[in-house]
Amino acid sequence: MKYIVDVEWLKDNLNKSEIRIVDCRFSLRDPLAGELAYKKEHIPGAVYFDLEKDLSATPTVHGGRHPLPSIQSIKEKLELSGIDERVKIVVYDDGTGEYASRFWWLLNYLNEFHNS
Repeated sequence: MKYIVDVEWLKDNLNKSEIRIVDCRFSLRDPLAGELAYKKEHIPGAVYFDLEKDLSATPTVHGGRHPLPSIQSIKEKLELSGIDERVKIVVYDDGTGEYASRFWWLLNYLNEFHNS
């Protein structure tokens, strides 16, 4: 559980320059719901990563509903969001964690890709 932080930790570290917060709320039933929720209210300083626009590529004939984004596209979105290897990232969604987990998994995938 070394990767999990609680609300108190976030509250104490919210304004530190080395912290980036990522909101990954999404609903498969209503793909606009997560972004609308973000625009309405989010943790201060959070940036939004959309499952379909940022954490996936456009579906093709073979590749599933949410294929992996290209390395370049996710890297660009991370850079635009001020995310690099020097920051700590707090990622959240409002479900069971599947969208936040995808973001976390993609970061690990990029790290492996970068180090290979």
